[in-house]
Amino acid sequence: MTAGVYRGAFVLALLVGLALLGLQLKWVLLQLFAAAIVAAGMAPVVRRSTDVPQPWLGNRRPPKGLVVALIYAIVGLVVLVLGTILLQVVLVQGGLLLERVPAFALAVQDWYAGLSRRSPLLAQLNLFDLLGGVSGLTGWATGVLRQVLNVATVLLALFGGALNVLFVLFMALYLTVDGATMRDYLLVFLPRDRQAQARRVLTDISLRLGHWVVGELTLCLIVGVAAGIGFALLGVPGAALLGVVWAVAELIPGIGPFVAAAPSIALGFVGGPSTGIIATIFTFLFSQVENNILVPRVMGHAVKLNPLVVLLALLVGNELLGLAGALFAIPLAAAAAVIVDELRRERLIQLEAASLVPTQTRDGSQPEQSAAVIG
Repeated sequence: MTAGVYRGAFVLALLVGLALLGLQLKWVLLQLFAAAIVAAGMAPVVRRSTDVPQPWLGNRRPPKGLVVALIYAIVGLVVLVLGTILLQVVLVQGGLLLERVPAFALAVQDWYAGLSRRSPLLAQLNLFDLLGGVSGLTGWATGVLRQVLNVATVLLALFGGALNVLFVLFMALYLTVDGATMRDYLLVFLPRDRQAQARRVLTDISLRLGHWVVGELTLCLIVGVAAGIGFALLGVPGAALLGVVWAVAELIPGIGPFVAAAPSIALGFVGGPSTGIIATIFTFLFSQVENNILVPRVMGHAVKLNPLVVLLALLVGNELLGLAGALFAIPLAAAAAVIVDELRRERLIQLEAASLVPTQTRDGSQPEQSAAVIG
């Protein structure tokens, strides 16, 4: 066996080993990728803040570390305040909903009784009695709401999520400050003629990830405003709260609409049976438009991907890694697209160069180049 065969076998074994290690550390790698996304989203803000001389520093540029620390502190404070307000609103609205459960059950009973008088079939089925009447429906709804609003459970879940978010933010901070240094350190291990190409690919990936962050925030704004206005026009109580819920749920690809649908339908029925039915229909239609039209269009434009590719990426990511896979499917697809575009560009350059090289004739002489090639 030649040295090339041994080298190829070693490289293959190394790639397999790295793939197996990546599967074992997938959650760590996903958190690192999330930090890279946050850092890419912050990069334009940091660049504008550090490239412009500041009068309060004697027309000197501010230190990058100080600017990054201030930006992340402000972002963390805003997230903390918004999270606290959202939690308080959810608990208050949930408490009011809990108080209105008995009245809601009576309204449902009256509504069903009216339908039964107009429909002999419903009167024979007597579904309301099968559910245990008002007391049974009230007990079931109250139990569900108490479980949802259990403060200890909510606080524990929020604490675990806050630790993960804090860890990601700290990694993103270090990547924002020292990302270029770390990149240049790792590029040394590549062949010298490939370092410029790798640097260009990493820069393009960072730009795409930053565009994904902007697209995601744009989606949150569009979905939140549209949902709030839609539920307000339908007369659903707490329409503004539902708008916030839909905006936050938009950060969870795939299952976000299902998460936001539960409180939307529940608050719709608080406004009455007919309002609840209309809210249910609106929720279903709105989630379909959001998932299948709005997300592919907006995100496809943001990361320069075909909407069909966006949909396929979400499906594949959800199938492979569940919720985490769906969450990072689009940025991973965007990064892969940058690599594919670079490989395609390199191949086109090779083909163009090959077409300009004259081939030898049978007698070994070089044919004359055409005027088009020479010119």
